[in-house]
Amino acid sequence: MADMTTGWYGNGSGNTGVSYTVDGVMFAALADNIGAVFNVPKGTLLEKATIELVVNVSSDFKASGGNLQPVAQVLNTGEAEWGCWAPNSTLGDASDTTITCKISEAGKLNQIVNDTKVGVQVKPGANPLVGTVTIKSVKIILAPPSSSSSSFSYSSYDASVASLKDLKAPEDLEVFPIGVAVGNTDSPSTNILTNTQEQALVEKHFSQMTAGNIMKMNYLHPRNDTHTLADYDFTNADEFVDYAKTKGISIHAHTMFWHSDYQVPDFMKNWTGTSAEFLTTVDEHVTTLVNHFAVSGNVKSWDVVNEALTDDTPSDYRKSPFYIASGNSPEFIERAFKAARAANADVELYYNDYSTENNGAKTDMLITMIDDLQAKNTPITGIGFQMHLYLDYPSIANIKAAMQKVVDRNLKVKITELDVSINNPFSNGWSVSTATPYDGLAQKKRYCEIVEAYKATVPEELRGGITVWGTTDASTWLNSFYQSQGLTDGEVVSWPLLFTPQYGDKPALRGFADALSGNACTNL
Repeated sequence: MADMTTGWYGNGSGNTGVSYTVDGVMFAALADNIGAVFNVPKGTLLEKATIELVVNVSSDFKASGGNLQPVAQVLNTGEAEWGCWAPNSTLGDASDTTITCKISEAGKLNQIVNDTKVGVQVKPGANPLVGTVTIKSVKIILAPPSSSSSSFSYSSYDASVASLKDLKAPEDLEVFPIGVAVGNTDSPSTNILTNTQEQALVEKHFSQMTAGNIMKMNYLHPRNDTHTLADYDFTNADEFVDYAKTKGISIHAHTMFWHSDYQVPDFMKNWTGTSAEFLTTVDEHVTTLVNHFAVSGNVKSWDVVNEALTDDTPSDYRKSPFYIASGNSPEFIERAFKAARAANADVELYYNDYSTENNGAKTDMLITMIDDLQAKNTPITGIGFQMHLYLDYPSIANIKAAMQKVVDRNLKVKITELDVSINNPFSNGWSVSTATPYDGLAQKKRYCEIVEAYKATVPEELRGGITVWGTTDASTWLNSFYQSQGLTDGEVVSWPLLFTPQYGDKPALRGFADALSGNACTNL
């Protein structure tokens, strides 16, 4: 049943929004296609679902000859409106009417990829539309899962893992957290504060959380007008941190500096001051963030700087807005770590990057950077290896070798963003178009081997923990990333995480658990 007290909004050009009454959700029938809808997050498979609505139209709407049309559309595109219709003759005059409609346009509401909106819109009759429509209830009856589903619908699979985090002793979780990336207001479909399935999964299996977006700089420090707390916005991040604290979950905060254009505040992108002034702003930015979140007591670590190295051969420092504003220098990195340590003597401080586990040119540059930072007595705790991996790349030998180079410098190693895509578009393309149980077992073994390699290479005192980058295959960033790179049209191609879109276990969960427990890694 849909919630009739929150989450609804006006739909169609010229709508005046919705109002909540004791009877339900009401909207004014002003013109063709105006209505009221609510969002249904991806992961809820609406294909062939039946929608049952109870509506009540005012007497003047009934007299106008107006009709109603239930709608289910891909959010932001308007695609996939189904062909249901409730003509005026079937509507009561200020009395309740039940409308039942089945979604029939198969293939368009692919909710592994898309969020949708569901609701009702008005359609004109013989006279101009007037009056109001009240939606009293909405019930969505999902179709049984298809045996040909391509989304790891292991309806009967049980990984036999009561709790991933409980495979570590309680005292170990403090130094070796088992983490997961989740969303808040930046990701309505997987909002940890409102999605009860997300909450149940996270609370069951994980001892640490990382915010996908809301603790990045553009969210927390969008302005620099006054050089005071008025330039910061901690609302969403505080709600996120507070929720975790009530559940006994720690936070790995991500991230103080990241070059991606949409995450760099305008004042840093368009810096007009001197490099000395910018470095002072770096100090202020870092000090403010660390001090603010230290109060909670459960922010245990920070990605201080994220992805400051290029993918070139040889690799170099990325010419980011921070590098340029620092006088075409990586000095902002050193300053950020020193400011963070000055603000909090206990919080762990990481440099975080991708593809460093490949043990190639970028790993070489990482080690050059570490050596330089350590020569300057920079208080860096460890290195975050993002680890966005594939079934066939990189090799376990290279992963171990890359981590060993960090261990040799007496720094902690933290796997910060682990996922394992079944397809590798850079080698085998989209060789897997329908993920099968066989692929799932190969992924199980790969997850096990990765975690086993981490444990074998990194001594206990230098382990910062492992974080999986997302909960279910429906919430992975990879499908949209592949689409943005022109590699796919948005179809499901990665299946990289531990749980199905329906929050069920995958063999990958068993593989992760086997490695934590010291069991052999197999594809059985």
